[in-house]
Amino acid sequence: MNSKNGIRLLISASAVALLLAQFFYPRLKLEPTSLGLVFIAVLPWLSSVIESAKLPGGWEVKFRAVEREQARQREDLDTIIKFLMENFVTDYEMIHLRKLASGEPFPFTYSKSFEAELQRLMGLRLIDRQPGKGIRSLFKEGDDVHNHLIITDRGREYLRHREALQDLLGEHHPA
Repeated sequence: MNSKNGIRLLISASAVALLLAQFFYPRLKLEPTSLGLVFIAVLPWLSSVIESAKLPGGWEVKFRAVEREQARQREDLDTIIKFLMENFVTDYEMIHLRKLASGEPFPFTYSKSFEAELQRLMGLRLIDRQPGKGIRSLFKEGDDVHNHLIITDRGREYLRHREALQDLLGEHHPA
């Protein structure tokens, strides 16, 4: 039994227990609330059958409308999250992050755009300098990027979220 049905059963059982208490102990004088208790006992089960219910005092509960609105909002959030995740870093920056995360050799050819991409990744705190090293030493020495820069925990977390999103959407993510 899932927790949703467990809660429904608990609510219904509590309402039935109060009705039984009224039946066996008439001194409780719960007469006006009897119908309310029956309604409460049945209410959790009705949400899957009816769309709305009007209660005394002008209260109205709309089950299906709330469910539809929640589904619509979830779709909107998924679209926004997908957009933000896909556009937080450029395709080239994503390649650099994956290379730094892989641990495989990461040779490079200097270009202004490569330098700008590394600077941006550093500004986003997705990568950081190796102790005593950095972007300047990388370009000066011209060796493997791993000797100068590392991916941060935040960068690894971003990769995990991005890949989980792509897996969820069934999209292929290049190595």
